[in-house]
Amino acid sequence: MNLNSNVTVVIPCYNDGLYIMEALHSILNQTIKADKIIIVDDGSDEETKKVLEKISHDNVSIIYQENQGVCKARNNAINLAQTDYILNLDADDYFEPTFIEKALEVLNNNDRIAAVGCWVKILKNKTLEKEIKKPSGGTITNFILMNNGIASSMFRKKCWEMVSGYDEEMTNGYEDWEFWIAILKQNFEMKILEEPLFIYRVKSNSRDQHALKRYDFDLRKYIFLKHKELYQEHFDFFALELLRKNSIFRANENKIKRSIDFRIGNLILSPIRFFKQKRKK
Repeated sequence: MNLNSNVTVVIPCYNDGLYIMEALHSILNQTIKADKIIIVDDGSDEETKKVLEKISHDNVSIIYQENQGVCKARNNAINLAQTDYILNLDADDYFEPTFIEKALEVLNNNDRIAAVGCWVKILKNKTLEKEIKKPSGGTITNFILMNNGIASSMFRKKCWEMVSGYDEEMTNGYEDWEFWIAILKQNFEMKILEEPLFIYRVKSNSRDQHALKRYDFDLRKYIFLKHKELYQEHFDFFALELLRKNSIFRANENKIKRSIDFRIGNLILSPIRFFKQKRKK
């Protein structure tokens, strides 16, 4: 076992007893081993705790906390880490075996790179989808309008220290996006390995989907106000990108309206609308 990889892997776990062992084994089976793996139980149910209690490995530690959210869980674990590099992994996802090796090569050879992610395979209903998610990474302008990274990336602990960790006020999501913005505006970059080395599991009750459906505007507003000086500095870029996105949205909307399925749907619904209007009169 390589004890000098200089990597600590942080795995927050909340009621993920069904998946935590797959996540853990994906780290234990890396071609270059992590110095330390810290699993943070964020107030899970008894079934998950039973699974965690069975884990016994020399470089795996489990810490327990009351349910305080993923930001608090990550910050608590990273604060304990004694390595220069941190790798995030959610308990229901997993990595291919070469991720740590390839991410380390990038970080060890370029001081301007703050974080390394990769392309993403999507696991839905126990099946890997054909489409690969390809975030671009890059500099701060790549993150002003959208998150062009992934939460499960390897980053420098000193960058986490520079921005005072994850924002623990962001309990409803998008905390990784805000984290990357805070780091990258310090003149750093994120590198994306152009290989699908990370597997993201889609669940019906996922936190990401919940954030998108219920809190998207509020979270974007929070990020905007927190980093308002950044958006003011790049105002022209930000405004033009918004206009471009709006044009794409309107073009797609018109395309849908012109589609055969849409027109057939309108024909089917038109009698119903007619009788509704009659009843109102």
